[in-house]
Amino acid sequence: VVLMGGCDKTTPALLMGAISMDLPAIFLPAGPMLNGNWNGRTLGSGSDTWKYWADLRAGNITEEDWRGVEGGIARSPGHCMTMGTASTMTSAAEALGFTLPGFASTPAADSRHAVFAAKTGMRIVDMVWEDLKPSDILTASSVDNAVTTCLALSGSTNAIVHMIALARRAGIELTLDRYDDVARRTPVLANVRPTGQYLMEDFYYAGGLRAMLKELGELIDGTQKTVNGRTLGENIGDAEIFNDEVIRRRIAPLMPDTGLAVLRGNLAPDGAVIKPGAADPALHVHTGRAVVFKDYNDMAARIDDDALDIDETCVIVLQHAGPVGAPGMPEWGQLPIPKKL
Repeated sequence: VVLMGGCDKTTPALLMGAISMDLPAIFLPAGPMLNGNWNGRTLGSGSDTWKYWADLRAGNITEEDWRGVEGGIARSPGHCMTMGTASTMTSAAEALGFTLPGFASTPAADSRHAVFAAKTGMRIVDMVWEDLKPSDILTASSVDNAVTTCLALSGSTNAIVHMIALARRAGIELTLDRYDDVARRTPVLANVRPTGQYLMEDFYYAGGLRAMLKELGELIDGTQKTVNGRTLGENIGDAEIFNDEVIRRRIAPLMPDTGLAVLRGNLAPDGAVIKPGAADPALHVHTGRAVVFKDYNDMAARIDDDALDIDETCVIVLQHAGPVGAPGMPEWGQLPIPKKL
């Protein structure tokens, strides 16, 4: 089976299906878009979409400006070029051993992407003859490699949900506590938005995922098998960092640890996750009233009501937005700022 995916949930969904069937399977990532551009500004899909949408709601940009952003933010085929769920999960798939080495970082529009796709098609034929299946690749150590990768990328918080689901499908225990333990020892090396300043096209030309994995050194178990029949360590052995501002060295990380953080408290006794590096440091310690919406429709109906009792110190809580309650964990993570603020 050739698994073709890229955006957010498609990658874990395909991998979970492959794990269940345990047929020879290889993952073909869609690849990130090229960097966006608007009036000389570099745009990142996802984060800049919401940023300029908020500016439009606030009256800081015009409708014509907004059309310019929309026209320049997606310049090519591919998934989001920020370090959102898409690139986090395709990178995790490569760290798990499911893709040919170097494929996950390759931009969709780069001609090398088509070369990798052809090689993927050729390799799956050999995998059938070898009977190389997901159960031959997935171990607790390969899952740890993927978790470490997500954290060194300061990847999407969604990755925690998806990686736990993937591990469970393979019969491997992965908990929030394990994620937290690994986060405390893993430096953030990818200087990619929203935690950093660059985008996936820059990350690829700086050396890509292979270079970052090699820089992680002993934090990655290089003995794990991958779909090309070689070990992860063999696949990254000759990788180099070509721009250490985009892919940082361990001696000068973007953050020393905690690319993602696990929190527990009265709002989330079973655990919650945040990406500390993507937040204004002023928000790391905050006290404010909770303004609660019972679901998305409730929020849409009341968020811009001038009578809504809310100010800039309040914390918006949206209930029933997770994998079970929503259901299916829809893309409701970017809650709008009330117009009156």
